[in-house]
Amino acid sequence: MNKIKVLLGAFALLFSIGASAAPIAIDTMYVDNATANLTVGPLGPFMATTSISPPAQIIMGSFQSSILSVSSTSYALNIYSTNINGNPAPSGSVDGTAIDVDFSSLRGNLTYSNNNYDFELWPLTTTLDYGVYDPVNSTFDIGWSENLIINLNGLFPTSASLEINLQGYLTTVPVPAALWLFGSGMIALFGFSRRKK
Repeated sequence: MNKIKVLLGAFALLFSIGASAAPIAIDTMYVDNATANLTVGPLGPFMATTSISPPAQIIMGSFQSSILSVSSTSYALNIYSTNINGNPAPSGSVDGTAIDVDFSSLRGNLTYSNNNYDFELWPLTTTLDYGVYDPVNSTFDIGWSENLIINLNGLFPTSASLEINLQGYLTTVPVPAALWLFGSGMIALFGFSRRKK
């Protein structure tokens, strides 16, 4: 009976370690739906929604010259990542139903009113306005906003805002085998120490 209690205690310890483990790193985010709302001064918002098939990939730890495009009759937005400013490649993690990302290397290339603008899509102060992760289906829904200045016709600096929403699913970096070895080692250790007593 005591041996069973010890084994149950070891299993409880193993599961508590897994439950309180650090957030799990994201490997790749697959974006199958993207939306952007652009407001330029008093004009807008202009909405662009694009279903992407096959899904666009945001590969963590890699810079990508082209990730995805969102367009409408009013404008087109291309999203890419670069180390031009020394920012790290995209990264992220999930923890339960929470998701956290660092997209500081993301940039946007916007074509609006016959002009082209290139800007940081995720300045250093940016955080997600919302981030939802479903661990059962591995789906995510994230969004953030960015304020920028664009020069209409190259003459008039105008404040603008851009709201980005990305939806899709993701894969995570596998949990190291060392964690499972640690758990089995703890079970064996408990069993051995109990037998010795």
